[in-house]
Amino acid sequence: MPTNDNLEPQLRELLLPVFGLDTIAEVQPHHSLVRDLGAESLDFVEIMYLIERTFGVVLKNQDLITGGAQIAETQIFTEGKLTVEGATVIGQQFPNHIEKIRAGLSKADLFSLVTVSDLAKIIQLKMANQQGQPHAEK
Repeated sequence: MPTNDNLEPQLRELLLPVFGLDTIAEVQPHHSLVRDLGAESLDFVEIMYLIERTFGVVLKNQDLITGGAQIAETQIFTEGKLTVEGATVIGQQFPNHIEKIRAGLSKADLFSLVTVSDLAKIIQLKMANQQGQPHAEK
């Protein structure tokens, strides 16, 4: 199973054609898929397809919103807004964004925070879950 160290560069390479970029240097780990790279809904469909084909994991929108946490949306969202409990859970999944994650955020707000590095960690977590192994922390 790839580790984050080698999964992340693979993911960055995989994202190049989605965003019409030429070099891996244009897709940095800290880049937000939405804010920095300009991902739109159709891009996410393509990204999820490429991830499934390349890494053998099926990602759902909820995985991106929750950082792969195994929690029902109804436990963390009320009327489409993140609850206090939800902010705590998601903050644990996205420690690099802890200062931005707060109650009241929408799913779109959370989507816009996901970086290339976050996506690599979510893929790693899903791969570990599929194989029944604990995921590697980085």
